Amino acid sequence: MKLFRTVIAALLLLCSTVATAQDFTVDGIYYNILSSTDQTVEVTYNDELFYSASSYSGSITIPSSVIYSGTTYSVTTIGDLTFYCCPSLANVTLPNSLTTIGNHAFSCSSLASIEIPNSLTTIGYQAFYCCESLTNITLPNSLTTIGQEAFYGCESLKSIEIPNSVTTIEEGAFNGCESLTSISVAGGNTTYDSRYNCNAIIETATNTLIAGCKNTVIPNSVTTIGRRAFGRCSSLTSIEIPSSVTTIGVEAFRDCSSLASIEIPGSVTTIEEGAFGSCSSLASIEIPNSVTTIGSSAFYNCTALTSIEIPSSVTAIGEYAFYWCFGLTSITSHIPAEKLFAPGIGAFDDVNKYCTLYVPYGAKETYAATEGWNVFKNIVELSVFDLTVSAAKYATLYLDFDAVIPNGVEVYTASTVDGDRLMMQQVTGTLPANTGVIVRAEQGTYTFVESTETVDAIKNNLFRGSVEDTYITPAKEAKYYVLSMKDGVVGMYEDALSGGTFKNNANKAYLVLGEKNLGIYDEEVDTEDPGMQLSNKYYFDFGGTTAIDPVVTEVNDNIYYDLSGRRVENPTRGIYILNGKKILVK
Repeated sequence: MKLFRTVIAALLLLCSTVATAQDFTVDGIYYNILSSTDQTVEVTYNDELFYSASSYSGSITIPSSVIYSGTTYSVTTIGDLTFYCCPSLANVTLPNSLTTIGNHAFSCSSLASIEIPNSLTTIGYQAFYCCESLTNITLPNSLTTIGQEAFYGCESLKSIEIPNSVTTIEEGAFNGCESLTSISVAGGNTTYDSRYNCNAIIETATNTLIAGCKNTVIPNSVTTIGRRAFGRCSSLTSIEIPSSVTTIGVEAFRDCSSLASIEIPGSVTTIEEGAFGSCSSLASIEIPNSVTTIGSSAFYNCTALTSIEIPSSVTAIGEYAFYWCFGLTSITSHIPAEKLFAPGIGAFDDVNKYCTLYVPYGAKETYAATEGWNVFKNIVELSVFDLTVSAAKYATLYLDFDAVIPNGVEVYTASTVDGDRLMMQQVTGTLPANTGVIVRAEQGTYTFVESTETVDAIKNNLFRGSVEDTYITPAKEAKYYVLSMKDGVVGMYEDALSGGTFKNNANKAYLVLGEKNLGIYDEEVDTEDPGMQLSNKYYFDFGGTTAIDPVVTEVNDNIYYDLSGRRVENPTRGIYILNGKKILVK
């Protein structure tokens, strides 16, 4: 598509009013004297024409110096409008003396290639404006400035590398570069002003990345995704944002119509105004618990968005933040009642008011009475459970609702044993309802929040549990085990039950194994192994490791246990248990 040809008339008028005139001509190339003292000249156009359409054609080679009236001049500049609208110009070779390419210098649709010398420091405003035939260009290490809209409308430009000498990339430098798929930056302290499509310029602490309009991986040096960085990049389908990013700028991804999903890292604190506005294919997005501000129109017109979770960290939602997100069927807000605030005007305008608004347990009345939230007709409280993990770093859990597993928590079921080891299988994402599990985490309290999505039950799980205090009498054909620590080793122990009825506390789990033909039998698991003898204790095996980590190398004269828990008086070489740790005895 030809871009913004209506501006040509204005540029022609500009050309006709420029005061510059050629001072002399050598070998068909027009020159203006810049400094008689420094003996420098610029290349220019034939000012006898209204514009320079017929000034140059074919292949042009600019010399590094010319002689005029007995004086040798160095060619340092390609002047403003020099090659503007030269329909027959195919390629240009520039001299090593060149330092500046002026405004509109190569606004020429036929230009297919150009060699830029290592002396160049500045590319001016719209220097290569609408050079639609230009497919690639190599920028020199001497370059410091890429001017505003320098490569605007270079529709065939596929790749470019920005040298580490560049310190400034001005607004819209790569606007409209629809074929641009690869731009790399060597480094340097680069600043920029990025505002239009395919102009994906991203601030970093040490360098700037300019990304094209295809799938992009942003390096870990990036701290800010700037204003309209990827705006209107219609080919962008996915992007990875590194954990170094703290801010997603104004309209950073606006009108990325093919962007289907994005995960925001836990380092981001602010989603600026219009950041994801009109991302019409965006079906899912994860907002981390680090975000405090969702800016105005941040998700405006994201019509494919079906659900969204607002973390408890959010303290402000701007005007029209979710305006016209009419595809939403559920909104989950984790903002507690005591911290609830009224969102900006129109934040949920044109959202289906009968979509489900999930809110924290006990907060329904507060949401129903708060301006902006009270527009929803179906407010549902989410169940929560706070699990306390002791210094032993293990706990059991049993819930009667599907729950999101909190960060920093590992959850396991088990379906088989091997010797005295319980073979653990990790559960990730969501813990299904009515599932007994082992929880492994650092000491502390962790909140399990009800999931808004139902997940399938886990089959063949050997753990059982209850949501209320329950007294259990073990069946004669089975053995029951509870979580305990003995001799510094955490595991499932039968003798902790004292051989009789035991109390299973609310929301706790226990292990059940049944004896049949000296093997393991459970009426639900329905597994048998006649060659296996049940133990009175089972250690956890998480796939190559056990609950008695870590392994250390030392020699010790204290009491040792083998990996089956048997006391060893005189350990030889091998791995043993000492004070709850695995050690290697040499």
